[in-house]
Amino acid sequence: MLKIGKRIRTGEPVVLAFFGDSVTHGEFEFTNGYKESVHRPELVFHKLLADRIKAEFGTEVTVINAGIGGNFSDDGLARIQTDVLDKKPDFCCVMFGTNDVTNARKGQEALDKYEQNMKEIIGKLQAQKIEVVLMTPGMLCSRGVKGFKGGWWFIHKYYESLQKGGKMDQYVDAMRKVAKEMNVPVADAYAEWKRLEKSGVDTTAMLVNGMNHPTAEAHKIFADKLYELFLSDR
Repeated sequence: MLKIGKRIRTGEPVVLAFFGDSVTHGEFEFTNGYKESVHRPELVFHKLLADRIKAEFGTEVTVINAGIGGNFSDDGLARIQTDVLDKKPDFCCVMFGTNDVTNARKGQEALDKYEQNMKEIIGKLQAQKIEVVLMTPGMLCSRGVKGFKGGWWFIHKYYESLQKGGKMDQYVDAMRKVAKEMNVPVADAYAEWKRLEKSGVDTTAMLVNGMNHPTAEAHKIFADKLYELFLSDR
């Protein structure tokens, strides 16, 4: 159990920050011809977590949603001061990688940069005595999905190639490596997605936009993984 979990159990008021990209922000299906995503804050994983904490422990937690759609880890690093550190949370969950992996075509240099960005993000949080957890993202699409047109069809196929070609695995492994080096816990949602895939589940059907945004049901995986780290006695 994390320190923050012990504080939650005693009913102490805490501030939880969630730092990442569109998944953290709470973007779901595409609309307007695949130009924008629908924002559904009531379905995002940190809302589910806060609701569960309230229901089971009667504790009201304050949530900072520091997710921005389209962000890479270097975007996060550029805004961590204003969006997270200045707000003085007790805890921060960091999840970047779904966009960073699109740089995989640039090779090892891009992967090394991702690792360095994640290390710097963690270092800045730890320097402020903020408890940190890294969250691994969900899988990208691994099969074709109907309905994409024009340039979006090519983007969709690129995401599919990143998942099927093992690039997403590489970026998630890099996150795990950084976490181990910096002694940070990992809420490993990606491992659960891979387990489901191995058991025969169509994980692409767990993406509401057919590419990279998890469904409301899949957001429960992230919430459950955090709950296990926060409050499980195991």
